[in-house]
Amino acid sequence: MCLTLANASAIIDHHTSLRPAGRGYTRTFHHASQLSPGDLWRPESDQDPHTVTEVHHTRDRATRHVHITVVDQYAQPFHYRSDELVPTAVPDPLIVSLTGKEATR
Repeated sequence: MCLTLANASAIIDHHTSLRPAGRGYTRTFHHASQLSPGDLWRPESDQDPHTVTEVHHTRDRATRHVHITVVDQYAQPFHYRSDELVPTAVPDPLIVSLTGKEATR
């Protein structure tokens, strides 16, 4: 599943990129079960987003709950319940011009 503004549980605010060619993003919240590789999420809600590289689902036989392990681009694992709301980010769309000129947003 891809994180979008439409499937967000909450939309917080927008952050513009400080880099000239960078893309901004909107801070959001999604359920942990919606994360997939390539998505952006914020392990610390006040920091820049990390990129999801792996998602592992584990079912607890005793409680029947599903636990999610999310691995970021630094190979750091983070653990959530599948129904837990996690801070995420939805990148601004990248609009590419086919005229050979520089891309615009």
